[in-house]
Amino acid sequence: MKKFVRLLIILFLSLVFIASVIFTYSNKAPVELSFIGLSLPPLPVSVLIIGSFVSGGLLGLLCGLRLFQQIRGRLEMRRTGRKLQEAEQEVARLRALNLRDLD
Repeated sequence: MKKFVRLLIILFLSLVFIASVIFTYSNKAPVELSFIGLSLPPLPVSVLIIGSFVSGGLLGLLCGLRLFQQIRGRLEMRRTGRKLQEAEQEVARLRALNLRDLD
């Protein structure tokens, strides 16, 4: 099963690479980008678009990873809190028992 998944991943990445090469070849027109007074030298449209997709994907992964870690931490805290509460209830129950009741 792992080999099949690896094969699918390799196939998918190959298709993405081929599509990127075709996209880059088809969009060679240079474009000058300026934003809030910052001007970039003329670059092909494909470089700007692929660069924005890659940077957006990386930022999304970083934010998603951070969010996942926060959610996992909160769940672990809840689980630990429940275990502590159960342990405290068990201790209280055992303290309430009389030693004669154990015989």
